Amino acid sequence: MKIAQLSILAFLFCIACTSEREAPNGLKVKVLRQGTGEFGAPGDFLVTNMIIKDTKDSVWRDSRDDKYPVIIPIGLATEISNEKGIESAFRVLKKGDSVEVPVDAKLLFGDQPLPPVLKEGDKLIYVFSVSEITDQRGINELQKEFQSRDYESSKMQSEGQLSLDTLAIDAYLATNKINAIKDKSGLRYVITRTGKGDKPLLTNTVIVNYKGSLMEGGRVFDQSKGPFEYPLNGFIQGWQIGFQVLSKGATATFYIPSSLAYGVGGYQGIPPNANLIFEVELVDFK
Repeated sequence: MKIAQLSILAFLFCIACTSEREAPNGLKVKVLRQGTGEFGAPGDFLVTNMIIKDTKDSVWRDSRDDKYPVIIPIGLATEISNEKGIESAFRVLKKGDSVEVPVDAKLLFGDQPLPPVLKEGDKLIYVFSVSEITDQRGINELQKEFQSRDYESSKMQSEGQLSLDTLAIDAYLATNKINAIKDKSGLRYVITRTGKGDKPLLTNTVIVNYKGSLMEGGRVFDQSKGPFEYPLNGFIQGWQIGFQVLSKGATATFYIPSSLAYGVGGYQGIPPNANLIFEVELVDFK
């Protein structure tokens, strides 16, 4: 009797820890690690790491290289009958699961031609490691957390770069014996001709002449061919700050740190983290 009871318990245990599940569309899901709780419900979201690899274990993508997990929606119940691909597998995943899902490459690429490294009948293997299953409210909170993290990271990076930029600009000014006015933003400027009257605000459109060069090397990357008219709030921060200290008719030289210019991305002909020198004239504003 005891042996029979143990056999039944062992059988039930094996069912609970089965190494394979079947999605509603018949797709096979290999369980590498069992999760807990219920399967995700229609309309829920999976928060997961995702690896895509081929049958030779060459990794095509690994979301762990990204800053954030992959957010995958589970389709509504009305969509089940139309699910032909991997989306059906999301219905049989639990929090804590780690699974492999082999998918026919042709099914993934549809009408598009297969990449040269794949041929008809090849499979791609998706590996999902589910850290959370949540609803729309939970996703909204997660996105807020990501945005806050991005903001803090960007702020710290920008402040660090501004310190480096300011040191470089001040060293350049000292070496070249240039007596510049120091703005708290990090901008340095020399007014070479004073203008008259009011100064523009961010809400004004300015009419300017300018020549821009790289502080390092001195290469001219842009120059106006006549007065140029544009809203002041549409320019880089260095210009927004600098032109507000000038009156109509003034000329000046701006020494602009990269964090008040084009930053880590650079711009056409401007390298990343480049400190810039602009010789400018405020012709007029309106």
